[in-house]
Amino acid sequence: LNKLCQQSYISMETPIGIVSLIHTSRGIKEINLDKSVNHDPDIVNHNMTNYSVSIESSSGPLTECAQDSIRWVEMFFDPKSNSYLKVPAIDNEIVKKDNFTGRVLRSLMENTERGTTVSYAKLAAMCGSPKACRAVGQAMRANPIPLLVPCHRVIASDGGLGHYMSGKGDNIKSWLLEFE
Repeated sequence: LNKLCQQSYISMETPIGIVSLIHTSRGIKEINLDKSVNHDPDIVNHNMTNYSVSIESSSGPLTECAQDSIRWVEMFFDPKSNSYLKVPAIDNEIVKKDNFTGRVLRSLMENTERGTTVSYAKLAAMCGSPKACRAVGQAMRANPIPLLVPCHRVIASDGGLGHYMSGKGDNIKSWLLEFE
């Protein structure tokens, strides 16, 4: 990889387990959530006001973009933070592409405020394809930067949670929705 494409990896301990950031000098490329925490039966009972977010490890330099992403994660999990968080730079082609998936992910990120939810059907309609509920679900599955593109806020029309992280993160989704 040339210098512009070098990636750094940052692991942060959060209330929902380890959140790993993959970063380039141009912005955040991926966010990975620790699926193993989902099996903790107490995750939905975790205290939402008394915890800390800390960096577990990092590789490569902490560029200004990386530091912005770290601050964003810290503010996301701060129960005292306001509802709007300035989005850090994004360096991911899936989100940037001008196709249905890219439009869905950007629309979700730009139009769904903290503490709110949107149905798969409504998100499909927001993107100009009101019958594309299943395609919205596929876009959520392809989301490379969960939390930042808040796919946990997307629910079924009947209020059901859906299958967060392909069903491996439903307790995490419940916690995130309750937290927000």
